[in-house]
Amino acid sequence: MATATVKQSRLKEALKNNYVKTAILIVIVLGSVVSLWFGIKAVLRTEYPFMAVASPSMVHTLEVGDLIVVQGYADPSTIYAAPKPNGDIVVFWHWDSYRGLEHWVHRAIDKVTVGGKTYLITQGDANFGSDGHRNITEPHAVLPGLPEEYVVGKVVTNVPVIGQVALFLQTPSGRIIIVALVVALLIVEFIPFSKWKKKEQVPEREQVKA
Repeated sequence: MATATVKQSRLKEALKNNYVKTAILIVIVLGSVVSLWFGIKAVLRTEYPFMAVASPSMVHTLEVGDLIVVQGYADPSTIYAAPKPNGDIVVFWHWDSYRGLEHWVHRAIDKVTVGGKTYLITQGDANFGSDGHRNITEPHAVLPGLPEEYVVGKVVTNVPVIGQVALFLQTPSGRIIIVALVVALLIVEFIPFSKWKKKEQVPEREQVKA
């Protein structure tokens, strides 16, 4: 019984410590962010619910730096293919000969069936021709269009400019700034500067003089 009381007393003392309070707050915030992220992915049914537009191929429908919201789907036949501005805008996996495998966001403008398999014809609104597609596991193999299983989802809405933040964070300068901010926050929070110590000692001195 005495041991339990001692443990409870130590726990109360630990919870009063500012460092412990800060650590608990950080854990709560991180847990909330992770829960929200997984919740959004579950609602939108995709691993990539938010993306930033990185190229001008969809100008003026989507501008560079726009944040797009992507909704996954269970039935590929629900994709509506038609010339702009009516066809669905889709995010899909694409093999680029210089950059490798990456995400593209273009409009589905038509569908073709070859050998009993349906392919999408895609094109950027600002481009003059349709996209060429390759097998992402065998990049040398040219395909008649975009296989429906390569589609990540449809673009349901976009928010201007906000995506610029995500694009900047992907650059070397952005990563350096993030690391610097984290280090600065840790220093401010956990290193007891001498001036802070002086401020904490002022009430004690005033009490002694009284």
